[in-house]
Amino acid sequence: MRRRSFLQVAGCAALAGCRWRRGGEVVLGAVVPRTGERAVWGDDLLHGYELAVEQHNLRGGLNGRRLRLVALDDESREEHAASLATRLIEREGAPVVFGELSSVANERCAAAAQRRSAVFVATASTARDVSRVGDFCFRTALTDSEQAFAMARYVRQTMQKRKAAIVYRRSSLLHVAMADAFASGFRGSGGELALRDSYQDDADLVRLVARVRSSAADVVFAPATSDDAGHIAVALRQGRVTAQIVGADGWASPDTRQFAREAVSGALFPELFSAASPRPEVEAFGAAFEARHRARPGSFAALGYDAVRWVLAAAARVPQLDARTLRDALLGSRLDDAVAGAFLVDARRVLTRSISVQRYEAQGVSLVAMAAP
Repeated sequence: MRRRSFLQVAGCAALAGCRWRRGGEVVLGAVVPRTGERAVWGDDLLHGYELAVEQHNLRGGLNGRRLRLVALDDESREEHAASLATRLIEREGAPVVFGELSSVANERCAAAAQRRSAVFVATASTARDVSRVGDFCFRTALTDSEQAFAMARYVRQTMQKRKAAIVYRRSSLLHVAMADAFASGFRGSGGELALRDSYQDDADLVRLVARVRSSAADVVFAPATSDDAGHIAVALRQGRVTAQIVGADGWASPDTRQFAREAVSGALFPELFSAASPRPEVEAFGAAFEARHRARPGSFAALGYDAVRWVLAAAARVPQLDARTLRDALLGSRLDDAVAGAFLVDARRVLTRSISVQRYEAQGVSLVAMAAP
């Protein structure tokens, strides 16, 4: 089906908003990248939002009122985010807006929602804690640093690794922060940091690998992009490093395994969702998603699906729905049957959520455990 233009979608959304005010529908807003460089992930996220709304409507909506999702495309351009969030709140009357994948875009949406006392939920961005923008702002995905901290605790407490080495590209501020978090979690669990060092290029990486081998570390944490992850795994194995390799979520890319299939075998990495989980709610979600979209759900679909269900569970508990009462209902609430792992948002809007620890095998990826930060 031919994709409608941004103006057509916005125009239809405005007309739909008028119908809601007459018919008693509840509008949920979303800012998602349907076009541009983040579009493929944006579609996955939006499909998760849509499935949650459709399922609630089949069960009678929200306390008998039909739900309608109005999703606006920011074209993967962060400068559009705030104006679209404002449109959803002011023109569509949405008491809550769900965000996209970019932390920068979500921070701009959050600021716009905070100024208008509307709830904003960052569902899929991991670079920064968007909830810090204000008291109407929430998040339901762990940051990259929180994932690194959880992995450190897992390899120390569950796998009983004693000495860790940390390697990362020197120019990446994000990976520096993740290295800090892993070091904190590992040391805090009684582990020893044998080496922490960075590299700039391939020749530098080879020299660093020699230092890793000499450190006698039994685990190596290597936060990296999907482009770098395979190179790091190959360098470690060629350098005869036998320690357990632990990556960050950048290692989850299929490109990593395709580039370095043998080298990454046995490596662990965190993911925010595992479709391989045997939990009944995950199997039901996967089946419903595939029936609706003819595709397997990704992590963003799962995160979006959970976020909408969490908000609607809180909204069902309030006698009259408005942004302020919804915000208060979300404080201290949890979603125990979340497909991406149970989570809690406490009274200070602090998120606690488990992550999926996954491992590269010879024939694919397996789920090892669910680990809490």
